[in-house]
Amino acid sequence: MNQKYKRKELEDKILYYCEIPKSSRELSELTGINYNTLRSKYIYHLLKKNKIERYLRKYKTIKK
Repeated sequence: MNQKYKRKELEDKILYYCEIPKSSRELSELTGINYNTLRSKYIYHLLKKNKIERYLRKYKTIKK
């Protein structure tokens, strides 16, 4: 499995988990990825692409 495929799969998981607002610590536990890595590599990237939003220190999927 190449890295790009894993990234897409992981982003989809994060979006699914964030349908109910979750903190980055909760997401870290659910995905099994280090907290800092998750924030720097995935969460900030999804925020930039307007796929999730931050609300009261929790992340939530943006419905379209």
